[in-house]
Parts: sequence; structure tokens; C-alpha cells
Amino acid sequence: MDTALLPKYKNIKQAVLQDIRSGRLRPGDKLPIRTELMEIYSTTRVTLDKALNELIDEQILTASRRAGTFVASQRKARKIAIIPGASDSMQGQLLLRYNYLDMYGTLRELLKDRTVETLSPSRVLAEPEMLKNFDFILTNPLSEPELDQISVMLGNHDRIIPLNRPFEGYNYVSTDHRQAARDLTGLFLRELPPESEIIYLDVKFAEPFYVESVPELRKKGFIDACAEYRRFYRLVNVRLEKHMEYNEYNVADISELQAQPLHGTTPSCIISPSKCFTGSVLRHLNECGLKLNKDIYYADFDNYNSQMDTGYAITSVLEDFTGIAEAAAKMVDAEQLSPRLIPHHIINNPFQKTKR
Repeated sequence: MDTALLPKYKNIKQAVLQDIRSGRLRPGDKLPIRTELMEIYSTTRVTLDKALNELIDEQILTASRRAGTFVASQRKARKIAIIPGASDSMQGQLLLRYNYLDMYGTLRELLKDRTVETLSPSRVLAEPEMLKNFDFILTNPLSEPELDQISVMLGNHDRIIPLNRPFEGYNYVSTDHRQAARDLTGLFLRELPPESEIIYLDVKFAEPFYVESVPELRKKGFIDACAEYRRFYRLVNVRLEKHMEYNEYNVADISELQAQPLHGTTPSCIISPSKCFTGSVLRHLNECGLKLNKDIYYADFDNYNSQMDTGYAITSVLEDFTGIAEAAAKMVDAEQLSPRLIPHHIINNPFQKTKR
């Protein structure tokens, strides 16, 4: 958020907070007297008092008429809000993903000595003032505009920690989705011959206004890898249709992929940004008489149990959702906010020789 758009007192407040977070002001330090602060920030007494009073109300500063204004002693954040990133038009999309449920469960366990409340996006939109009662807001927004809405309600985004969404300007804790896709794609490009067809499943959603940030980041990582290895590639549109009974995007339309000629003399490679398409792709390959990891190589994301679910050991990027939760909890504990990227790893490398 552009601080130039904030009221003057908010900018002063942010400046004091930055001094505290950077260590220029430490717990117990006394702030300059008000007349000096008015000169430092080129402001009036009324505007300065408004900024400092907010920090006093939030227990970041303490003040005494005789002693002056001090940085409060360190304390653990007491109230944490978790806002799952499913807007009303996408009800339950993320809540129904087990890996996110596990992440939220781990967070609650790690923060069990605090008050942790899960707030629905619809409730936050209806009662935005409630967010001011929380020390930190942990959220998994589907898009940057959704995150910006929360920031507008708070007047700043210092206390907002996006989970698994590396939005610039925020103190996120996330997988590096772009690098993960680059690593995954590079694994195949290093091994496959130059004439191999390289395909990326470019996700489109049922709602035309809806753009999920993660598939876009993964597409950029795929393109990065192709540029690095100087390989031509093909983007093939696929769609996720909403299953009305479960109100979740779980019906895959791969008709454009099915129209592609995959019967070449060299193996092709398909990179999917989601395991949502894996079942449909495997059925298509089987119907075409194509063998996985011989005629066609295929890879996706977060396919933890592919051998059990599909009968194939699918090459897949696994995100560390427990690691994301642990890093977010540590960030809240230390109140030292900075963006954090959590390592990923790739399983079932088809080119790795089996040890005998």
C-alpha cells in the first residue's frame, strides 16, 4: 500500500513502528519529548498525539505525564485472527483442501497459548472494525485485491501475514511457487531431447473474473525454465469447473489437451500446476495407449499419495505446509516481520536410477 495515500498521523505511526522493528528503538527506550517529535515529523501537536495515542492504545508505547513516552516491554501477541482465503463466490475452495486444513491446525497448536479466532471473509467484510482487535491477521488470500481489501480495513498491512501467497510489499510466509515450477520443469528439460514437445497446462477458471495467483506464478516459473534451456513450449488451456454439489473446483476440462497430437517419435512432457488435472490426464494417456515416463512424462504439485490414488508414482513438487505454519508462528512470537520463503522438494524423479 502506498504510504503517500495514508493520513499524516498514520505515516507517523508507521515511522515509529519501523524504528521499533529495526531496533533503533528498543523496549524501555524513551522517545524524544513531544516538541522534538513535532519537528522530526514536521507535524502539529494534534496530529502527533493522534499517532502516539494509537500506539499507546495498542500497548506498543506507554506514557506517563511526568516520565514521558516509552517503548513498551516486549509481549507476546495475544489475539490472532485467521482468515481463510475463500471469498463468498468461492465458498470452501481452500477450506476443503486437506493441506490447508493441516496448516491451520498446526498454527492453532503452535499458538495455543494465545486467543486464535477463525473469521470468515464474509464476516470480515460485514464487520471490518473487528480486525482492529487483533494483534496479527494470518490469511490465505486467493488474490492480491482480496488482500488489499483487508489492508484498507486496517489502514495498513504491517500486522497482516499472507500464508503461501508471496505478495510484494507484505510480510508473507510462502512457498516460492515460481522457483518450484522452474525447478520441476528444469528436471525434465535437462534429460529430454531438444525435439520433445513441452506442454504447460494453463489453468482457466469457470468465473471469468477470477484469477488465482499461484498458477500464474507457476506458469512464469515454467517459462523461466524453458528460456534457460532455450526450449520451445506450448501453453494448453485447461479449465476447472465448479462441482455444484460440493461447491469446489474439482471437475477438470482438458479438451484442448485431448486435441493435441501426442504420438511423436520422442517423448513429450506435460507440466501441470495442480494435481486437480492428474486423474483426467492419466485417463487420456491410457485411452491413447501412451505409457507414462516412456511416451509421456507428467508432473504436478502436492501429489503426496499418487501411488495409492492413481497407481503411478507421479513426479510432484511437495510444499511444506507444516514449515509455513511453524515460520508464521515464529514470526508472530518474535514480532520480527519480514518475508519468508519456505523450501519445497520434488519426489519421484523418473530419471533417478533405482539403487539395487
